[in-house]
Amino acid sequence: MINNRLSNLVLAIAATGSISSLASAAEPAADNSITEELIITANRLLQPQGSALAATTVINEADIRASLASNVADLLAGVPGMQFARTGGQGGQTSLFLRGSESDHTLVLIDGVKVNTASEGFARLEFIPVDQISRIEVVRGPRSSIYGSEAIGGVVQIFTRQAKKDNFSGSATVSAGTEQTRNASLNLAGNVESTAYTLSYVRNDTDGIDASQGEFSSDDRDGVKSDSFSASLSHALSADTSLKASFLQTDSESEFDDGTNDATSRQASVSADFKLQDNWRSNLSASYFEDDNENISFFGSESNTERVALNWQNNIELADHSALAIGVDYQDEELYYNSGFASETDTSRDNLGLYAVYVAKLAPLDYTVSLRHDDNEQFGEHTTGSIALGHNLTDTIQLWVSYGTAFKAPNLVDLYVDFPNEDFPEYSFYGNPDLKPESSESFEIGVEGTLSSTRWSVNAFHNEIEDLIASDASFTSLTNVGQTEINGLEATVGTELAGWFIDAALTLLDHENEDTGEKLLRRPNETFNLSLARDFGDFDVAANWLLQGDHDDVDPVTFGRSHVAGYGIVDLKFGYEVTPELKLRLKVGNLFDQDYEVVDGFNTYGTTALVSADYVF
Repeated sequence: MINNRLSNLVLAIAATGSISSLASAAEPAADNSITEELIITANRLLQPQGSALAATTVINEADIRASLASNVADLLAGVPGMQFARTGGQGGQTSLFLRGSESDHTLVLIDGVKVNTASEGFARLEFIPVDQISRIEVVRGPRSSIYGSEAIGGVVQIFTRQAKKDNFSGSATVSAGTEQTRNASLNLAGNVESTAYTLSYVRNDTDGIDASQGEFSSDDRDGVKSDSFSASLSHALSADTSLKASFLQTDSESEFDDGTNDATSRQASVSADFKLQDNWRSNLSASYFEDDNENISFFGSESNTERVALNWQNNIELADHSALAIGVDYQDEELYYNSGFASETDTSRDNLGLYAVYVAKLAPLDYTVSLRHDDNEQFGEHTTGSIALGHNLTDTIQLWVSYGTAFKAPNLVDLYVDFPNEDFPEYSFYGNPDLKPESSESFEIGVEGTLSSTRWSVNAFHNEIEDLIASDASFTSLTNVGQTEINGLEATVGTELAGWFIDAALTLLDHENEDTGEKLLRRPNETFNLSLARDFGDFDVAANWLLQGDHDDVDPVTFGRSHVAGYGIVDLKFGYEVTPELKLRLKVGNLFDQDYEVVDGFNTYGTTALVSADYVF
């Protein structure tokens, strides 16, 4: 086992922190960068967004607060390549299909901590509190060569409010709206000499809508309520050494027609960041993640994921505007799964990963090269890599091409949980401990630039995913089958015209299961998002138009293939600054009361309204 062979080394070195280093890193030169906004998720190095040689999107705190988004899916809906499917209203299971990949093919991090569960393999996006988020970085395209499993479609990293070296400050927000929605949040931040802290509490409560429709609907509202608390602490031991700790817990209860779902998620991380030499910084980190989920219904189940992760990363600034990140990370995850029809045969596995990332600006090309080797207790060894080359065509236009491999490890339910039926053996279902990881190869070409006040980008990609996990021919177990091919185009443009800020994003997909010749489920071929915003001094206004094409789905009655029509919805937002400290906001969702579906058999919201008061002190 890995922990018998190598983990002692990791345990000795990785004393504190989260899965990804958020330390200061060697910055590649920003000459001719499209934008100077710094990001860390793309390559695990702090660098200008325009130097990442990857399709990236950053959503900052101002955008998050102005959005009045009720959930992460609403917040990310306009990002290129993003497609979501939610079963009903707030609290309904929310699946993310990034660039057409499967819902468990996107790695989700919160403050560097992996929050994908060991049971389903995806993150519970529906329960992440928006009011505690200060920033989101989205990287589209394979990132397994940097982060390991799950990152076939890309990585979404969510940053909560962190401690800052500033005077005492805070904010309080209350909001109310249709469906008896009542939300409140309180955020505090401050510092005492070399120690900074933040505290945050968020309460969300809504009666919701009836989740399902048709003969299975109970014709009642399916409400959801959640409480979330977070805290962070940082301390500077010296100019070159700092310590950091953070904690986040969310408790949620959501109703559906057949019962309720209770979920608790908690994570804690500690880290130490220090300078070894003038050009060499090191980060030691450790984190803990736990997800408890109880489905209370006739077919109810309980699951618990526990994951301990350790990381040691070294960021080294080299000559000629280049930098190197070398790291080792270890994770041990355990699953408890229970239902009236299930039994476990195993509950845990560990993984040791070694990775290196090299970024450079060596005229006439920019380079990003990454390589990672994973040694997994369950499936053995797996190596992934990627390379990206960029060139500045002009002072304001950059072209880049990339190739990368990625993989997704099978989740522990698919591997080790059996569903035997002694009375009707033909309805039994068994996990398969011999499943191999799903793997992918991806090619991409991107071009981005600026023209006066206009920003634009175009990305074309091709992704082949092999060894997909699906039911075997007898429908009594799982096996690795076939290949999926996904081709796509993403285009964005942002400009200012007559005082209006205009942003548009278009995603086009062509996807197919090559074994069956059928389209992938719940993935529209076309998605378009248009946003308009203008500031009139104390008053501001914004409008958003989201369109999605039709897609295939599963009929909730016959379980055969079905078809869901496309739709378009318009949201309006208004803001008024009463004083520099107090701002009132109004959001009208689905302005024209569009009747539409995202998941076959599940309802969506009609016209909604939400009013909020945001006080900053």
